[in-house]
Amino acid sequence: MRLSWARVARGVVIATGMVAYPVLAHYSAATSAATTLPSLGVAVSLAPSLAILLWLAWRSPRRLLMLALCAAVGVLLAVFWGALQRNFNWVYFLQHVGTNVMLAAVFGGTLVGGRKALVTRLAEVVHGAQLAPDVLRYTRQVTLAWTLFFLAVSLVSSGLFCCASMEAWSVFANFLSFPLVLLMFAVEYAVRMRKLPDLERYGILEGARAFWKKPSTEPDPSSR
Repeated sequence: MRLSWARVARGVVIATGMVAYPVLAHYSAATSAATTLPSLGVAVSLAPSLAILLWLAWRSPRRLLMLALCAAVGVLLAVFWGALQRNFNWVYFLQHVGTNVMLAAVFGGTLVGGRKALVTRLAEVVHGAQLAPDVLRYTRQVTLAWTLFFLAVSLVSSGLFCCASMEAWSVFANFLSFPLVLLMFAVEYAVRMRKLPDLERYGILEGARAFWKKPSTEPDPSSR
């Protein structure tokens, strides 16, 4: 029971954060708060990166060294706080575009050099068997589709940031990006059911859990 309550609490915290962060980000970047509360913009824009850094530091075998690095980052932030207040919108932009470019590189990088496509690896783990040729072809196409999707999001974000208002960019980055990812999952699922109707069906969460719990032991051809 204790474990169940812990999971519920963790789920509530995650859900609350997923709703609160984009709202705070939009408020701090695209309303009057951008000029009246610039410190809020800096804090919110840096929060995800700093949270990841602290999490990595705490889990690192060299915890003291990593915590010292966190302290050094804190000193740098204090020194350049004024510059960050004047330019925190760039932090939001680089964070959004950088994340999508990184994801495009993760997916697209598995399509070159004779490597196995990322979605193919995921399908092999989930289904636990040698994939049929049509499934191999489809999973490679899906990997390419995700690569192009993340690149498209990056390009739209860059275009809006450079050529449109901050309000327009913020709506896209904070309120539309995640629903677009969900829409992409839904479209892919519908296409899969049409093209591969006999393939055993697995939900997104089940597939992700299986993939991360069982890393592939097959050597990558590019590493030979």
